[in-house]
Amino acid sequence: MKQFLSFPKSLKTQNNPTEKILFTFLILLLFRLGNTIPLSSIDQEALKKAFLQLENKNAFMQILNIYSGSGMSGRTLLSPFSLGIIPYINASILIDLLTTIIPTLEKLQSEEGELGRQKIFFYKKVVTLGFAIFQSAFLIFSLQGYFYNPVFSNFFTLGLELVTGSLVIVWLSNLIDTKGLGNGTSLIIFTNIVITLLNKDFLTSARQDPFLISEIVFLCILFILICFSQSARIQIEVVSARQLAYLEKMGKSNFSSKIFKPSQLKESGLSIRINQAGIFPIIIASNLLPFLSFLNSFKIPYLTTFFYYLLVICFNYFYTLVFWDPEKISEQLRKASVSIVNVTPGKETISYLGNVVKSTSLLGGIFLCFILFLYEFIKQVSQSVLLSQLNISSAIILVGVAYELQKTIQSLYKNIIVSI
Repeated sequence: MKQFLSFPKSLKTQNNPTEKILFTFLILLLFRLGNTIPLSSIDQEALKKAFLQLENKNAFMQILNIYSGSGMSGRTLLSPFSLGIIPYINASILIDLLTTIIPTLEKLQSEEGELGRQKIFFYKKVVTLGFAIFQSAFLIFSLQGYFYNPVFSNFFTLGLELVTGSLVIVWLSNLIDTKGLGNGTSLIIFTNIVITLLNKDFLTSARQDPFLISEIVFLCILFILICFSQSARIQIEVVSARQLAYLEKMGKSNFSSKIFKPSQLKESGLSIRINQAGIFPIIIASNLLPFLSFLNSFKIPYLTTFFYYLLVICFNYFYTLVFWDPEKISEQLRKASVSIVNVTPGKETISYLGNVVKSTSLLGGIFLCFILFLYEFIKQVSQSVLLSQLNISSAIILVGVAYELQKTIQSLYKNIIVSI
């Protein structure tokens, strides 16, 4: 039994990029196989018929599709993996926020190396268990009308299956992080979104849509904007102490001199992404979307959409501020004997970096919302059959993860070529 559960030796030594890719594919395949196992005691067919009409209108079903990947048109609507990676995402966010507040956790994260990170990961798994229990109870309560025999023993068994499945997903995600391509959480979400899209009947929609070509062009432009939002950077030009000494020796105090220009420092400058948080604002805001459904009772058009956009901007802003510490960056620059051009080291550098981070995080959040708004506006105006089948939040996550994945694979093979 032990040999069966252990991985082959060749897979444990993940030095070859091809092995990393194959290992990641194997783990994702195991994950998808788990999604084909139906939950016990649930009338899957009755549940599918009831929810088919709600898939594009009900926020809860949209989130279930994004993170579980079951798909309303799939054979299995609910499986042990139906909670998806949501409990772990929520646990990670909570622990990461607590790490910035509680000095003991911050010390584990920054000063105790691999052992400290392993302890942090253990805390995340414990909190994941709590979230999984809570969310499985919520799901069971929502679906109690679809049980063949609604008794406590069936509720308990179903909850146990959901919680166990959630913890297995965390284990699979960690395997991708340690032995595969990394970024296991995002790849699992990516896989679910791809499966959900494959379950859509786009071919029938294409036949009914007279503006198919223009809509495909619009989607291509939209994907380019998403890639830009994930990759755009600003370059902060820096200068080393040795370069400053050279300028003083040459008698040049002005950095715009012909001998030495700030533009020449771009290769060694400080590069800051416009959207530091990546796709996480979309993921976090999507998690909270079902709880915003109560706003529909106010009968105010687009109120839920407005608060969803506000959440994206706020999470992008606060997530960046929490995990991008100007003081630490300033200290790293000081230790490297490097300073920002025309900015005094110390408090002025910290203030300058803080202002840059605040402005870029707001800009990044607003740009994400612009993409969301543009998509919804075109969809409403055109009444597109194709666009109505796509979830823009899923599309942003899909393109964002795909963009990072190709960069990871490219860098792995680039390192091999360089070493050769």
